[in-house]
Amino acid sequence: MEGKEVRFGVNYSALYCAENIVIPAGTVAAVHDSFMPQSDLAMLVGMQVDAFYGGLGTGWINMFIFLVIAVFIGTLMIGRSPELFGKKIGIPEMQVAVTVNVLQLFVPVCLAAIACFIYMKVGNHQLGWLTNLGPHGFTTMLYEYITSAAGNGSNFAGLNNNTPFWNLTTSLAMLTGRFAPIIGSLLIIGFMRERKYIPSSLGTLQTDSYTFGAFLFAVIIVLCVLSLFVILMAGPIAEHFSLLKTNRLSVLTLLSPFKLLS
Repeated sequence: MEGKEVRFGVNYSALYCAENIVIPAGTVAAVHDSFMPQSDLAMLVGMQVDAFYGGLGTGWINMFIFLVIAVFIGTLMIGRSPELFGKKIGIPEMQVAVTVNVLQLFVPVCLAAIACFIYMKVGNHQLGWLTNLGPHGFTTMLYEYITSAAGNGSNFAGLNNNTPFWNLTTSLAMLTGRFAPIIGSLLIIGFMRERKYIPSSLGTLQTDSYTFGAFLFAVIIVLCVLSLFVILMAGPIAEHFSLLKTNRLSVLTLLSPFKLLS
């Protein structure tokens, strides 16, 4: 129960966290620093996707970017010309969509790398940034930038982020996370507006089917979750396995007297 909302309990604290992370509203009913590593992983992925239920701010815009990429890939897989809303998707549209998607991941990860570099050079005893070291500390810093890029605004509550460094770098992540999708979507709409309208036919990929919905979900997983997987290995996944190792050693320590007696 440490860090959880005592009025709601563990289950409702986790439910409230899950809902507000993926919207992303940014409100909290528990201290995210107290959640288990698997929950931290779900938080980071939910904010990185930033398109669940339409999302607040740039939620639908991010979904539009995913939709453009999914239509382009899907039509190429079945040998059809990529069309969306009656307009063909060309190379300029894909270049902008991929650039926006890459920036959404590249900027938070690069800023987290810079923060880690400064942390390793100066040391926590002088900076006073983290209350938890190791993989959990890395997750705390990565969370700070991903939540800024997603416009979520919540934090791990284990980071001293009221400093010029964190205020300026998180502002950069926030500006990129907001304006990159907006500008990119306007550019894509401008490119598509100049193309001739093509009536729907039997050769048009149907985007209102369950099959395409499943394919769109798979594209989102590949673009966001798998792209972030290597970074997550250094944070919540590494912390999870370290906890498993600690628990295994604890169990072996408890069983050692019985081994001696046997």
